Amino acid sequence: MRHVLYSQQFDRSILDKLFRRADEFRRRMAVPSEKLALTQLHRGKTLFSVFYEPSTRTRMSFGAAAQHLGMSVVATENAREFSSAIKGESLEDTIRVLCEYYPDVIALRHYEIGAAERAARYSSVPIINAGDGAGQHPTQALLDLYTIHQALGTTAGLTVTIGGDLANGRTARSLAYLLAKFDGIRILFVAPDPLRMGSDIKEHLREKDVAFSEESRLEDALPQSDVVYWTRVQKERLGPEAADEELHSRFVVGPAQLELMKPHAVLMHPLPRLAEIPPEVDADARAWYFRQAGNGMFIRMSLLEWIFEGD
Repeated sequence: MRHVLYSQQFDRSILDKLFRRADEFRRRMAVPSEKLALTQLHRGKTLFSVFYEPSTRTRMSFGAAAQHLGMSVVATENAREFSSAIKGESLEDTIRVLCEYYPDVIALRHYEIGAAERAARYSSVPIINAGDGAGQHPTQALLDLYTIHQALGTTAGLTVTIGGDLANGRTARSLAYLLAKFDGIRILFVAPDPLRMGSDIKEHLREKDVAFSEESRLEDALPQSDVVYWTRVQKERLGPEAADEELHSRFVVGPAQLELMKPHAVLMHPLPRLAEIPPEVDADARAWYFRQAGNGMFIRMSLLEWIFEGD
């Protein structure tokens, strides 16, 4: 079985394959007859979408990806409150039960770090980590890297600023793991002191000889950056310090900050956004976050196909 648990499990050859296939799916989806033909590729297979935390883009793009490939989708959202978890059922037992219903793959979002790995130990079908607390979100990292390649034509030799809530942002952590696989990458981490990137990620980057630094001023990082990957403050994972609006107001990418960015740089965000990127930025050609979200469906189509190749 091909479980999808961590960003670091993907090597360069797999990434290249996934990106090429995503490009092909994009082309075929634009042609009505080809779009219809795609629905025959995995007809008869079923995706179970099991989300213990709220989600819009990940949950719906997985569902759309599966259906465009001809699969059926059985879904539950907010399972933390509307499943047997409210009665105290363990994740392990839930996975055992779900496997009795003959899914072909399970996309799991959970509020606990390491939940996908635990589920994989008890599952008879592939598990896809669709986000595990403040741990990882590998499918988001795949679509993020794909977007960088699409926008800039390369994923090597870039200076990438990753900013916002890095202590709790699983998307930022997962992207850092993937970027470490490419030559000449330099990462600038920009965050308030309480929200700096975890030591485990920084140690991984040192082991891989990836250049990185931690910046306290956004304005110092922007002129150097080919990619600006901005994230929201995850108030649902924080205590009272999340209410420090003055602190977070210094970490906003608005019109003034756009003036400091390179003309062909890329501004990305995993969404949802709050005040960290105001709506007036949306019209700038460097704002890629909505196209980035759209890429999620094509990458997840490609990923589902790759998983089934392992059958």
